[in-house]
Amino acid sequence: MIGRTPSIRQIQFSPLELFGAMARCSHLHPINPYAVTLESESCRHLIAHHVDEQPDEFSLLASVKRLKDFSRTHLVGVVGAGVAYLQMIRDGYVWCDHFENQLLLQTAPTKRSPDFVFSRPNHADVAITESKATHGSSRKQFARSVSNGYVEQVEPYLGMQISGATVSHGFAIGSWMTSPTRAELVIDHTAEPVLVTPPDDVPSDPTAVKRGNYLTVLALMFGSAAARGARDGTWPSPDTAFVVADWLGKQWIIGSHPVWFGAVGIEKRFLDYASADPAMLWTSVFALERNIANVVFRSLVGAGEAVDPFATLDPIDDGSYASARASGGAIYPDGFAVIGRSESLENVQVLGWDPNGRRIGNQEETPVHQLESEQAIELQQNLEGRSLDESLGKSSQPFQITFRTAD
Repeated sequence: MIGRTPSIRQIQFSPLELFGAMARCSHLHPINPYAVTLESESCRHLIAHHVDEQPDEFSLLASVKRLKDFSRTHLVGVVGAGVAYLQMIRDGYVWCDHFENQLLLQTAPTKRSPDFVFSRPNHADVAITESKATHGSSRKQFARSVSNGYVEQVEPYLGMQISGATVSHGFAIGSWMTSPTRAELVIDHTAEPVLVTPPDDVPSDPTAVKRGNYLTVLALMFGSAAARGARDGTWPSPDTAFVVADWLGKQWIIGSHPVWFGAVGIEKRFLDYASADPAMLWTSVFALERNIANVVFRSLVGAGEAVDPFATLDPIDDGSYASARASGGAIYPDGFAVIGRSESLENVQVLGWDPNGRRIGNQEETPVHQLESEQAIELQQNLEGRSLDESLGKSSQPFQITFRTAD
């Protein structure tokens, strides 16, 4: 076990960045893409109606108290999970998966478990986190809840192996949102210095966490059937097609709803459902950087390689975050993105999966489907019609939230 104190005292994030964090933390398993859409829309409306984007300090408005208790619990919980995720990636962690998706290689020490597992570049060990949130408790009461969360849900798993990676440290991250003007984070963490030095012969490999991270991304972008196929190594198939567009100097794979694939007659076998009605044409607001997407797919379909492509995967550079914010979008270090103003997309095209090169598109970049008909116009209009930043607030002025370490 190697303790680690958070290296930052304050985080900044835009409404759109919080939306993306909430959406990816809300689902434990790949589900029907319609449900993903509805849950994501729920996150968007909750932020729009109960978060004021004008102040610098993040908080939930007093209007939250008018919600039914079960609705308020859901809102506070999903916002807390999103904020905990943002805290971790601002602190240098990149890849995240739900703890329940990982394989515990020893008998569970308790029936309770943490929420997430995080991995950071150039480290073979992983961290686990438990998210706590409140909109009614006092700071003192909540600090006790966070401390109990660490002792009961994080600490018992320290030193254990999950899916081949050693859990060396952990955090209980509490979002105290009782104040209507200023939220705070209360964090319990594994103590420093080093508590136990593991034997040299104990291997640790965080590949499973990285794989789980991108399976969640694929579920948000393409739906449950695609994510299941990716997990099994059967998707993408040779006739799968992807919407590709330029944004902020990079190429992005744009999430595509199954209905859109059915509308243009491309690859129906892996989908839960499809429609031939062009009026159902739809693309999502979620995207994945193309080079990273190629690494992800090579890893998923190339099981058994001597060196897994995830081993050389680098995070997105920090400079992209501010550019995305100014463009009305959000980019995360693992290459996942939320397109806030889709009119900023350029060179939209449809490229196929090259099974020989194991990449999206071929060297000639020949589109598999020429979008030159009414469908092309419909696709472009559909993309241009989606503007999340207008409903979530302009994202050029981020919130900030500070934290105090629990005693």
